Amino acid sequence: MNRLIAKTLSVLVAIGLLAACSSSSKGTSSSGGTTGAVGNGSGGKNTASAPGVTATTVKVGLITEETGPASSQAMPGIPAGFKARIALQNDKGGVYGRKITFIVEDDATSPAGNATAAGVELARGVFAVDDNSALAFGAAKTLQSKGVPVVGGGYDGPEWTQDSNMFSTSYSQFTKPPRYAVDPTLLKKAGAHRFAVIGYAISPSSSLAAKYESLSLQEAGFSVPYLNTSLPFGTVNTTAIALQMKQENVDSISAPIDANTELALVNSGIQAGIKWRYVSLATGYGQEWLDNPQAVASTQGAYFGALQVPVELHTPATTAEQAAFKKYAGFSGVPSFDWSEGWTSADLLIKGLQAAGQNPTRASFIANLRQVTSYDAGGLLSTPVNFAQYQTPPPRQCGYAVQLVGHKFVPTSSTPACTALVPGT
Repeated sequence: MNRLIAKTLSVLVAIGLLAACSSSSKGTSSSGGTTGAVGNGSGGKNTASAPGVTATTVKVGLITEETGPASSQAMPGIPAGFKARIALQNDKGGVYGRKITFIVEDDATSPAGNATAAGVELARGVFAVDDNSALAFGAAKTLQSKGVPVVGGGYDGPEWTQDSNMFSTSYSQFTKPPRYAVDPTLLKKAGAHRFAVIGYAISPSSSLAAKYESLSLQEAGFSVPYLNTSLPFGTVNTTAIALQMKQENVDSISAPIDANTELALVNSGIQAGIKWRYVSLATGYGQEWLDNPQAVASTQGAYFGALQVPVELHTPATTAEQAAFKKYAGFSGVPSFDWSEGWTSADLLIKGLQAAGQNPTRASFIANLRQVTSYDAGGLLSTPVNFAQYQTPPPRQCGYAVQLVGHKFVPTSSTPACTALVPGT
């Protein structure tokens, strides 16, 4: 199963509780070999201009959790999605004729392990790093001090909005997360009254998202008698929590946590006698959920946030992504968060290489990618990212949602749901 630690976008926003509206921003694609690239006076010839760069190749690194508590969530999607996007680019000639090579390091779901993995990759001469881990903060300061470009999902902590060398596929966590308004229409229609909101202790983004989501729910008129941000990462030991939720008479749940913990919470609640009225899950969307009979049976009618445009909408971007997954990874199902994150973060890395110029340096990668003001992974992201204003929350956030109906995910709308930033936050 996948492993999303919730991003700044509220789970309630991501699952389409607001009036749908289309984004007017135009995204930038990295599908071509040199799209959007800025030259740097190379005279038309490739040279070895920086660590990891030769005349014919550029070496990059991927860090993710291959062992430890998050390993069952991260694998195989993040490495496989990353490899598929790189393979597609290499088949198109790479970037400025350079083929992209890469190495993968395991951080063992540990901040110290993340720092160690980054050290290994630097020692092996990588040009840039895709730190796609819930513990990316472990290596952040080391990579920043060495001027190494870093891309990733930005779902672990606020360093993505503090360090100029770090670029995420979403508007990432802030020291004090901004809040976006919640439209209560769908929740009230489902009969939701009393919410349980749950997050992980080790992840700043998960715990902060849960706390601020609780505030947004209360401002929208709902009761939140149970807020728990102390869960161990990836736990499925949720019986005691379910009993506590039952004691507080909760009837709805919103959980910016991993899919395995979400499913355990829903099932434990059912066993404790909770009759769920509204279930909002940050993760779970993907083929692994559909292939799990217990998950399908216990979450009928539940809503799931989707990292990217749902493949059920059959857009040009999702069609191309699925074709590449089938060709390069032998996967033809619904891409869950991990597959999407592997793909989009690799796409962002490619975009940075294109922007860096024919003979890239780490400095040109960082400086030129900072000038990109509307990045959407070739049409996959619902909220284009403005890298020039990475320290400022966007005035609105948009996201897609799907509902589980039978054995299919059904998008709630063909356009993303959007919400405005709460003034003062």
